[in-house]
Amino acid sequence: MASKVKSIPKGWHSVTPFLCVKDAARAVEFYRKAFDATELERMAEPDGKVNHALLKIGDSIVRLSDDSSRHVAEWVAKGWSRSPQSLGGTPVHFYVYVEDSDAVFKRAVAAGATVMEPMEDKVWGDRIGSLTDPFGHVWMIATHKKDVPIEKVAKHHGAVSREAN
Repeated sequence: MASKVKSIPKGWHSVTPFLCVKDAARAVEFYRKAFDATELERMAEPDGKVNHALLKIGDSIVRLSDDSSRHVAEWVAKGWSRSPQSLGGTPVHFYVYVEDSDAVFKRAVAAGATVMEPMEDKVWGDRIGSLTDPFGHVWMIATHKKDVPIEKVAKHHGAVSREAN
């Protein structure tokens, strides 16, 4: 009897980011240096463009493709996919928890990231810094330092909190 195929493959989570970048081969190297990413697979087109690559950062998988690959060209034609550089920015930020946010932040900057906000302890209990990678994606590098009740965070921000249903 055949075993049942898992609806979410082993090692994957329910949500997986798929990044569109200019020069995916260079992006793979940046993510390796900055975030200690491991390249799991790469499918290249005959001209060398990355059709898709799979990286593992921490316990999460990230997919990426060259914005000029044939694969992405089909999506571009449908209005689905553009790199942040071709859009003039990105509406998506990656909030990444790590053991030592200061060390990862410094490593990312040394690898070529641009500081948006320096490392800082925040009222909600995280130590966090924000940066933009050389491909236009925003990364918020955080280490959780203490648990803070949502009511205290909301009060600090002049907001109202409520429990989600």
